[in-house]
Amino acid sequence: MAHSPVRAMDSAILAVVLTGFVASTYGFGVYLFANLVVDMRRDIGFDYTTVGIITGGAQIGFLVFSSVTSYISRFFEGWKISLVSTVITTLALLGLSVSNDIWLSGGLLILLGGCSASVYIPLAEIVTKGFSPGNRSRVMGLISSGTSYGVFINGLLVSFLTLHGGWRSIWLTAGLISLALCFIAFFLLRNMGGEPSVDVQKQSAAQPVAEGSWLSKSLYSIWAIAFLNGVTLLPFQTYLAPYLRDELGVSVATTGFIWTTIGAVGMASGFLVGWIADKVGVRTALLMCFFSAGLASLLVFAFSDVAVFYVSAFLFALAFYPIFGLVPSYIGQIVPVSRLTQAFGIANVLIGLGGVCGNFLGGLSKDMTGSFSSVYIAVSLLLFLQFAMVFILRKSKASE
Repeated sequence: MAHSPVRAMDSAILAVVLTGFVASTYGFGVYLFANLVVDMRRDIGFDYTTVGIITGGAQIGFLVFSSVTSYISRFFEGWKISLVSTVITTLALLGLSVSNDIWLSGGLLILLGGCSASVYIPLAEIVTKGFSPGNRSRVMGLISSGTSYGVFINGLLVSFLTLHGGWRSIWLTAGLISLALCFIAFFLLRNMGGEPSVDVQKQSAAQPVAEGSWLSKSLYSIWAIAFLNGVTLLPFQTYLAPYLRDELGVSVATTGFIWTTIGAVGMASGFLVGWIADKVGVRTALLMCFFSAGLASLLVFAFSDVAVFYVSAFLFALAFYPIFGLVPSYIGQIVPVSRLTQAFGIANVLIGLGGVCGNFLGGLSKDMTGSFSSVYIAVSLLLFLQFAMVFILRKSKASE
């Protein structure tokens, strides 16, 4: 870490804090509401149509904030955008702990959905500036697994606090955890306002920032891959439980354990695959992930055995979390650091749009064919298409 602007110990703490950012914004801000909606409905009073409006609004917020973050990154440093967004997330979480109005709560939840984008998008720039090239992929892999850590903490909070303190205490605890992260992050991230690292200076010298010079065939290709990530990976998750329970008759408990497998493997897969990417290159790691996810979807389509579903869950989790760290890692290798947040912001918008399209087409396919099996064969084929598209990406001298 000799060329990094932060010391080795600070770098380790920073990696944990950035992972905490994702755990807070995605784990708490996006997924905690689903765990608390029953208790909140009982106390505040609202119907499931309102829940649909709020969750749909959160997705719109994600897309809007992705676009805005991509634009304002030209005027503000990435660490400032990410930190301010986490502060807003903290305030929204604390606000939910005291809100008695569903529309105020809904507005805060939509804001949380937007902040999940504006926190995550600048992280590629922060990692590029704060870590040496040999460590960036594993750090981004760890960060991309932050969601699984957040969801795991959600489970603990719900288990221990629902009966003792109620749902408001859970929002309050999540907000206080996020607040602590903000304080630690401020003292680490403010150092990034100084001179860029030697590695970043070399990259900037090698990659001029003239208008249009940062665009390339490889960048367009990784953007296309990002869109297909949304089309394939998000519907795989969305329709897995309905397919297993409603169509194949798998029990609630078994389906829950299969989901637990995805979460447990995901907590380690981001860092593990990121470490592999630092050793053998991001392109090779992407090939491994798309093959693993494609095989997972093919197994769901081809078999109806519970043991196979566990294997599929393992293969999917091995790929799902790392992919969302490998995409910004690759973009960081081919785009000047001054354009990195903008480039990844566009990728994030495309992932969101892909998820909307994939989920809609998946539901439409179920209604038209009467089965989710067509969804999983289509997802498998598209994932193997992405596997082939990786060969279009050029090798980066930074790490390959």
